[in-house]
Amino acid sequence: MALFSRKKTPPASPPNPFVRTPEQEAARREREAAQAAAVEAARVIYEPRKGGRPTVENPRTKRVSLSLSDQEHEALVAAAEGRRVSVWAREVLLEKLDSSEVSRMPGEVARLRADLGRLGSNLNQLVRAVNSGQTVPSAELLEAVQATREELARVRGELP
Repeated sequence: MALFSRKKTPPASPPNPFVRTPEQEAARREREAAQAAAVEAARVIYEPRKGGRPTVENPRTKRVSLSLSDQEHEALVAAAEGRRVSVWAREVLLEKLDSSEVSRMPGEVARLRADLGRLGSNLNQLVRAVNSGQTVPSAELLEAVQATREELARVRGELP
């Protein structure tokens, strides 16, 4: 009669997957902490970018404009040798200004301009007198024209 014993033992119940033992819970927390530490160590921190354009030490805010014919533009593009024409032109002009005698002698240029202005004024007065019907001695007119020519030749010789 062993088959029908009165003592019944309950069958072993399968473990509940939703209930964890304290050991399982501690192991889970340890795994999660290790994963979080690995993610934090692998994360690259970037500096936030500034908005807008980058700032420049010496910004170029002034513009100079030129009107060129097609041939003149082609000549400048060829001279720039593949670089931007504006950059090439700026470098050439600034280099010329640095090496020029004109930039070293601004007082001399001002004096020459004043001399030319006085000569031009005298010449205009003579021409106005002739056009209004006044008689101007031809020797005086010839002398003024000759002085103007000589002054222009001197200025052209002094300027580079």
